[in-house]
Amino acid sequence: MEQPLVSIITVTFNAKDFLEETFRSVWSQTYPNIEYIVVDGASTDGTRELIEANQDKIARWVSEPDKGLYDAMNKGIRMATGELIGIVNASDYFGKDTVEAVVQVYLAHPETGILHGNVNMLNEDGSFFKLKKPQSDDLTKGMCFYHPTCFVARKVYDKLGGFDLAFRYSADYDFLLRCQVAGIPFLYIDKVLSNFRRGGVSTTSKQAAMQEARDILMKNGFSTDYADKMLRLWERKNRKDLFLQSGYNWLKKILPTSWLNQLASVVRG
Repeated sequence: MEQPLVSIITVTFNAKDFLEETFRSVWSQTYPNIEYIVVDGASTDGTRELIEANQDKIARWVSEPDKGLYDAMNKGIRMATGELIGIVNASDYFGKDTVEAVVQVYLAHPETGILHGNVNMLNEDGSFFKLKKPQSDDLTKGMCFYHPTCFVARKVYDKLGGFDLAFRYSADYDFLLRCQVAGIPFLYIDKVLSNFRRGGVSTTSKQAAMQEARDILMKNGFSTDYADKMLRLWERKNRKDLFLQSGYNWLKKILPTSWLNQLASVVRG
């Protein structure tokens, strides 16, 4: 069976404590034909030294200042030569058979532009918080897919370009919405493809991300009225999530983790 080259990109900045776990998740993949690319934003915590110590297992890497997360992702995409491109950032990690599972589906559906799946949400200490599955396939209603699970065909980046640096927090939403508007075929895989540690830019700067998402809708041809309507819905949901998160943080002090995980799955849906 044909084994297309898959490029995996890790973007990192001062995240050395998490990087080895990310590295291991790539190097332990059951799929053999992978090129690994690491883009470091000139970290000062020993990240460069860790990369240099493992560069025999890294196809290409760079450590230099950048303009933020999405600029670093764009660098990695430009460095990639694979037919499929996946991104697993420092502090996140793949399951052992993630790439193999994605490639099997891709080979059966080569017309697909973007494959995506489920994600395990982790607490900042790495403990399990919740399994999340897409609840919709309509990106006009918000970021319904999980970018850490996305594998994008090279031809899609060639056609539509990479991430728009005008958006600091939500350029991944802009990219996926552009793909949907352009008619790029998406394919959902009902499998956990990535493990994502909460607490990053998109979580701590939620309001700014929602405002950007509103602007992204208008950039992609949707009316101001529709964009404002969606922003109000997102803000309402965010208030509910913050309330539930506060309750979760309080219960975390008194309940066993196993009970909390079950409660989170039930309450947060």
